[in-house]
Amino acid sequence: MNKVKITDIAQKSGVSLTTVSRYFNHPELLSPETQNKIKEAIKDLNYSQNNLARILVTGQSNLVGVIFPHLHLSFYTELLNQLVKYGKEKGYSFIIYTSNNSKEEEMHLIQNLISYRIKSLILLSHLLSPQEIEALPVPVISIERAGGNFKQINNDNFTGGKLAADLLIRNGCEVFIHINNDFREDWPSFKRILGFEYEVRNLPYERFIQTDLTDPYMPSATKAMEDLVTHITTKYAGKKLGVFCSNDDIAGLFERQCIKKGISIPETVELIGYDNSPGSNNAILPITSVDQNISLMAQIAIQSLDNYIPYESMVPAALIEKETTSRSPL
Repeated sequence: MNKVKITDIAQKSGVSLTTVSRYFNHPELLSPETQNKIKEAIKDLNYSQNNLARILVTGQSNLVGVIFPHLHLSFYTELLNQLVKYGKEKGYSFIIYTSNNSKEEEMHLIQNLISYRIKSLILLSHLLSPQEIEALPVPVISIERAGGNFKQINNDNFTGGKLAADLLIRNGCEVFIHINNDFREDWPSFKRILGFEYEVRNLPYERFIQTDLTDPYMPSATKAMEDLVTHITTKYAGKKLGVFCSNDDIAGLFERQCIKKGISIPETVELIGYDNSPGSNNAILPITSVDQNISLMAQIAIQSLDNYIPYESMVPAALIEKETTSRSPL
């Protein structure tokens, strides 16, 4: 069979060569009607784009590298879903890695990505320092990671923590609890702890850090949460508890243990998670959560691929009340 050429696609779809080129490189600039014409022509001609040749000729690709610490959390999986969704609209494809072991491993993964001539790297892992990120030979977009001279997309974590505390205070909680799997003070997410603790600074408060909660699907996470719920409810028996968890997955673990132990939510314990991920809606009792606006984070990341400016975009936080908190008085 003769190889199908771009000119064949243009002729078949009734558009110019420039329009076909734009379809492959910047499809968002074309109307849906024009995109459909070209898509049908490609299908009829059984055309397959030679991406390798395109990279060799232009020195550019439509590949984007993404490195997550892991994919255990609903936040990461939903962010990946949204990146793929918005990236597809712009003609991007993704190479996904997870890295949570060492800088050496992560640098090896990044070198692999660079060998594919990726357009950019979206980084959620926290192993590399800002200086090490700045030295990378590709544009870097970080999400919820420490800042530097590169594109950063972070949630307003301090306000998110305050919103959680304010609701629990208004709802008459007597003791305030924060549960986290880990933190570092240079992580943007640490600010959600600071915001929460600032609001409850003159009230009974305790912070619990349990590294076993990092992977919520492991039996060790279930056991750690079982022990923690027993400890908290025994220590503060007779008090209404306001519990703020660092993410929805940890909040889900807490909720399940309360249900198993017959602890009423929200009458005895009010519970707030973070991220407003799909997991918070699919819990037995939909979990009140601080919304990071994951969709907007993904949109900003994809827009930054074509309009890269090394500065921080701060995404607003909003509290979404569901069934694990009382309806606060107006």
